[in-house]
Amino acid sequence: MEKELLGYESFDLSSPKVPNEVRNFLQPHLLPLGKDSRTGITEMVASIGHSCVKSLDLLSQFMSYKVNGLCPDDWSLGQKLILSGCEPLPRRRCFAKTIPKVGLLKLPDSFWGNYSEKIYSWSGLGCKNVACLNVKKLNRDCAGCFDVVSSGGYEKQRYVKGRGKNDFLIDDVLGMLGNGGGIRIGFDIGGGSGTFAVRMAERNVTIVTATLNVDAPFNEFIAARGVFPLYLSLDHRFPFHDNVFDLVHVGNVLDVSGRPEKLEFLVFDIDRVLRAGGLFWLDNFLCSNEDKKTALTRLIERFGYKKLKWVVGEKINGSGKSEVYLSAVLQKPVLYVYDL
Repeated sequence: MEKELLGYESFDLSSPKVPNEVRNFLQPHLLPLGKDSRTGITEMVASIGHSCVKSLDLLSQFMSYKVNGLCPDDWSLGQKLILSGCEPLPRRRCFAKTIPKVGLLKLPDSFWGNYSEKIYSWSGLGCKNVACLNVKKLNRDCAGCFDVVSSGGYEKQRYVKGRGKNDFLIDDVLGMLGNGGGIRIGFDIGGGSGTFAVRMAERNVTIVTATLNVDAPFNEFIAARGVFPLYLSLDHRFPFHDNVFDLVHVGNVLDVSGRPEKLEFLVFDIDRVLRAGGLFWLDNFLCSNEDKKTALTRLIERFGYKKLKWVVGEKINGSGKSEVYLSAVLQKPVLYVYDL
């Protein structure tokens, strides 16, 4: 039973419910020259999320297309599968819909460029233009975050001009290591419209921004600005080697629901990709209740990070109620005491 739950062998490839393309994709392929002397493998096995078996109806729709033809305009269906735990998705043998990217600007003009809305895919979304997105609070870290043109807008001021004590400025954070020493590449988890990556790029720091396209074309917008989007859910192990990033920036995506172990798995994966001496920047995390604040604080303290800056402050929300936020810059220790 455990083997069936954990492996893709839980797919009964003889079942009529399994689309032919899924069956073709999952069939192992023998190596043409036999056993590989370096790895010891004899066949190539496809990768697919084991939870895909729980969404066979959606998976069947996703894998129903004309081979060598145009893919259906169904990226939102693929995202629905990802949010259901079907990650990674199986590959497909069709051509994705192409949207002409007319009018893209060169760096650094692209950072704050005003682009035609025709370069984004609006299928499967409630909003069909940027103006609609800017009047919505898409998530706690993105309210009007697609307005990167208005000089007086909040997005244009983020990370360079604070609105409260919880809003840390990029130059101040980089200065904590002395002239930004050693900060060259970073990872922004749930980075909205890519403004953090843009501000870092202006300081010659490369940032990878992980986000899905929930309610908005985040990935296409980030790419149009000239920075690197990564289409990835928080349930997926980060596709990076250990100890590669100088900085990890995260906001309210740490507010995960479910068992406490789920948050632990996420924070341990953040720790894994952050190098020794690197910075973990927790940005305006909403402590919706005291238990959540205590749980996150205790979890962070278990890692032995040095607190370079730690601020707990209150903000008034749109309904006039006070909310407590935590912002912190923590430095990963060079040596661990592995007794967590």
